[in-house]
Amino acid sequence: MPDLIVRLHKDTDHSDTYDLPYEFMDNPFIPKWTERYKFSQSRGDDISARDQFYGLNSEWTAERTIAVINERVNQINNIVPGLIDRKIQSVTDQDTLNYLHSFFEKYHGKIDAWLTDPWWQDKPQALRPIWSELNNYIHRLEGYRSGTPNPRIKVCWYDSPKTKTLEETDYDLFETGMKFGYMYSLYSDVGKDLKSLAYDDDDHHLDFVPPTCYSADFHLRFHTDSQDKISEIENKCSDFYTRNDNFFKTKGYEKDDARLVMGSIPIARLIYNSESEILEKLSQYNRIQGVYLI
Repeated sequence: MPDLIVRLHKDTDHSDTYDLPYEFMDNPFIPKWTERYKFSQSRGDDISARDQFYGLNSEWTAERTIAVINERVNQINNIVPGLIDRKIQSVTDQDTLNYLHSFFEKYHGKIDAWLTDPWWQDKPQALRPIWSELNNYIHRLEGYRSGTPNPRIKVCWYDSPKTKTLEETDYDLFETGMKFGYMYSLYSDVGKDLKSLAYDDDDHHLDFVPPTCYSADFHLRFHTDSQDKISEIENKCSDFYTRNDNFFKTKGYEKDDARLVMGSIPIARLIYNSESEILEKLSQYNRIQGVYLI
């Protein structure tokens, strides 16, 4: 019996569903994640975007993502005239993506700060989901930098408070590489961790923000990173730290700091027989219907 089911459906037929059964890992983070899931459910928090499928079907392309990013920029500028003065033109324009992400960070604020920030008090409620969507689409476009995005599904709950923080022992559970069929914790802070900074070559970021908070948000992975890829990530992050060691040290992060992690905590593993069968089924579905504890 699974511990958890992620149910998918088709946008054209909500009754056509497909269940992904997961069993929890045996690690001390699981009770923490489960508590956050139940907390979000008790509040009635909705899944913020039900179409966060990457590299699994043909619904999204880089071209469509660029168009939607620029549409969101227009919508923001219609509400706050002249706020953002750049648009994205291509998937290789990482500098503009970094620039746009810096706007998200600046006006969103740290974690839940935008709930009380005076800047938001005279803004229409409709601006907040547009702001969140801009961030989602920026990350979606970044997935196309090396061609087709690695197949995955991301699940987040809209407006669920990020109030719980990781303990030092939790950082020992982080894994750099991704494995097929695994469910992982999702970065729950506002900013960029070490891996994002190393890969984005970002001159616009406001600050380094290591994984600090955790929530019920998660991502499902449907590929396995090779050992060469894991070594590449570790080397790239190590080199980035070395080149910017004064910055990190002034912020209180020595190179052996436990918070300089480069991955996620494994939460659960998919119960399945065939990778190819799973990928074929996933290509037929494009919406997240719900997440259910058994």
